[in-house]
Amino acid sequence: MKKAPSPPSPETAPDTSTGPRSSNDASSLARKTDAQRSRVIFGTTLFVVFVCVALLVMNAWLVIRARTAENEQIARANTNLARAVSQQIDSTVALAEHIISGIVFELERADITPETLQRLQPVLVNHASEIQSIKGLFIYDEQGRWLVHSEASPAGTKNNSDREYFIYHQTNPSARTLISGPIVSRSSGEWVIPVSRRINDPDGNFAGVVLITLSVKHLLSVLDRFQIGEQGAIALFGTDQLLVRRPFREADMNRRNTDSPFQKQFQASRSGTVEGRSAIDGVTRIISFEHLLDYPLFVTVAVGKDEALREWKSASIYQTTWVVLLCLIVGVSGRYLIRSMRRRLVAELHLRSARDALTEANERLEHLAQEDGLTGLANRRYFDARLLFNFQQALEGQTPLAVVMVDVDEFKKYNDLYGHLEGDECLRRIALALRSAVWRSGDLVARYGGEEMVLLLPATDAEGALEVAQRARLAVADLRIPHAASALGTVSVSLGVAAEVPQPDSTPFELLKAADEALYLAKQEGRNTVMVHE
Repeated sequence: MKKAPSPPSPETAPDTSTGPRSSNDASSLARKTDAQRSRVIFGTTLFVVFVCVALLVMNAWLVIRARTAENEQIARANTNLARAVSQQIDSTVALAEHIISGIVFELERADITPETLQRLQPVLVNHASEIQSIKGLFIYDEQGRWLVHSEASPAGTKNNSDREYFIYHQTNPSARTLISGPIVSRSSGEWVIPVSRRINDPDGNFAGVVLITLSVKHLLSVLDRFQIGEQGAIALFGTDQLLVRRPFREADMNRRNTDSPFQKQFQASRSGTVEGRSAIDGVTRIISFEHLLDYPLFVTVAVGKDEALREWKSASIYQTTWVVLLCLIVGVSGRYLIRSMRRRLVAELHLRSARDALTEANERLEHLAQEDGLTGLANRRYFDARLLFNFQQALEGQTPLAVVMVDVDEFKKYNDLYGHLEGDECLRRIALALRSAVWRSGDLVARYGGEEMVLLLPATDAEGALEVAQRARLAVADLRIPHAASALGTVSVSLGVAAEVPQPDSTPFELLKAADEALYLAKQEGRNTVMVHE
């Protein structure tokens, strides 16, 4: 049995009056509305500040990241160049040591007799005339007198017993080859680097010195072939002194390594990269060093820090300026949004505009993530995604899909001959040429890796793809980029074409493999060729 409800008490009975109670309700609603608006304004202010701080922090992170990547790229390029220079110097010194060893062997085997010296005279002259790096060859007796040499002028009463290398061999029984600091030649008046070795008589006593002088002028001409910028420097150091440096200053010759603030780093490891101010000319440089494999010498390759980072600085300033402007725009827009928050419709429009701007910024960032930093083409990750997408479209619509693989012919030789900086510029120009050969907006040109690039051509059969490939080959050929190591004399590309109408049991990577096989056939056909996979 249910209990009947009791009549309402005066305290709980509903109030049906419309006077003071209605005013209280309106005031309460107004207070609640003001509180909500205050919270919205405060939240919006925090949001605007957060967005500006986030943009500035993101910009700083991108600038630092770009600086790190630029430094790594500079260090790699410097290290490769230092290794190339050290190999060049190593081979020059090795050749001189080989010649000296042969002459010493002949002298110690047959003794130092007039007949032996007369037989060696044309040998010395021949070596000096045929090998550009060698300025002169000399044989001295135990008192430093000139016995035989490669110079055209007669020796007369010349004597070299006061030279450091002669004194070293006279007092040191070591049979090792000595590389001394640079000196001014008494026969030619030019700067030379002495490479010498002791001669022993049958009893093991000091019998003289065999000397080869390496031309500093020739070494400088070799170093001048490497592109290191206006503030760059390449130097060859001995154990404790400077042997030769580009740019050349006579005052720097025989400068002691102890003057260098990087001496400890140079001696601590075989190769590496340091950064600092040069003790020679005061220029701040990024310096890579490499020790020679067989001799107590090391090479330094340095690029001016300001010069090397000039492009990064310009890009960073440009990017930061735009970010600051964007922050100002966001701040001004936020202030306007806060002031106009009382009008709900205007607030919603501002929020929608901010959302669209954020979406556009994300799309721009996504586009940058899909681009290859060197060539400006689509990168490998984006190409793989597009290949899967276009393959699925072609499978559903049963339309043809074509892939053209592109490879730069003899590119390693090009890099070896002209350097990696010129190699990068070559790839950029080829990328522009390939873009010019692709006319449809739905087609894609991407960098596949290294010197390989790829064209993705939706709704294109083998005949159409072959036409595009030929157009691309001719576009690269028309660049006429010089390539002395190529049979054509200019840079060329080989292309492999594959096209098919996808079937349910086929995969996009099979199509890519077919294009790669066609590229391999094009290489076998002699390069600068287009081959279509059958």
